[in-house]
Amino acid sequence: MTVMIRDLEIGDAGWLIERHAVLYAREEGFDASFEALVADILADYIRSRDPATERAFIAVEGEERLGSVFCVQSGEPGIAKLRLFLLVPDARGRGLGQR
Repeated sequence: MTVMIRDLEIGDAGWLIERHAVLYAREEGFDASFEALVADILADYIRSRDPATERAFIAVEGEERLGSVFCVQSGEPGIAKLRLFLLVPDARGRGLGQR
């Protein structure tokens, strides 16, 4: 099956919060405050993103979400910030970060 890259859709934010919380706790030892941080970042993005300069990139294969990265304004003119990097373990090593 082909991996597609698409923008944020309904249901993605909840999935991203849960996956970030579980994976970062398991792999990096993060606590529940990280889950709240991810929720805050996503809520702010959904409420106030500038579609002309900001975008979510969600990797999917069929109906399965594989990962994400967001390109947002950094606060400095002409400088972007990448946020919410995530790739589920089963999708790692497939070269998706190069797309």
